[in-house]
Amino acid sequence: MLIPQLERFLTVKLSENKRQNRIYLLFWLILSLCFAAVYIGLGIRQGFSSEYVIGDDAREYISWMYRYLNPELFPNDLIADYFQSVTPIGYGGIYRLMMSLGVNAIVLSKILPIVLGLTTKVLCSV
Repeated sequence: MLIPQLERFLTVKLSENKRQNRIYLLFWLILSLCFAAVYIGLGIRQGFSSEYVIGDDAREYISWMYRYLNPELFPNDLIADYFQSVTPIGYGGIYRLMMSLGVNAIVLSKILPIVLGLTTKVLCSV
């Protein structure tokens, strides 16, 4: 008896009633955001376990960004010069902006995937 009701709820067809459609779609959007948030949380839980835990890519792509705060850092460092040269303008711009506002680059590298993941989920669902 529960299965037919559940099937009817999960496979409801959109009706002529726009208000009912919005409520139905909003329910699924919220439910999918909850699932996304749970799995994002599980994925980054280790990253926030200590301030000294840093992702592998962040060691390479984030370390040189402290030049935004102090341009004299890493003089004659070919690796830092290389990663600075291959960093996309938008990616570097986000970090430059946030670091100028006082956000640590390592903390930002842990928070940015959460924001981008949830934003992507919303935009893909709409």
